[in-house]
Amino acid sequence: MKYSLIAVVLLAIMLTGCKGEGKPGQYPPSLYKERDSALTDAELEKNKQEAAGKNGK
Repeated sequence: MKYSLIAVVLLAIMLTGCKGEGKPGQYPPSLYKERDSALTDAELEKNKQEAAGKNGK
C-alpha cells in the first residue's frame, strides 16, 4: 500500500510536468524558416570579397 501510494504520487508529478506548451525557447530555431537577420547572397559575397582583399594585402 505504501509503495503504490508513492508510485501514484510520482506518476502524478511526472504527468503534471508534461502539461502545457513548454518553456519559451525550449526548441532551437528552425533551419528552414527565414530569419529577419539573415544575410542575403549579395551581402555574403561582399563579405567574402572584403575578407579576401584584406588577406591579400
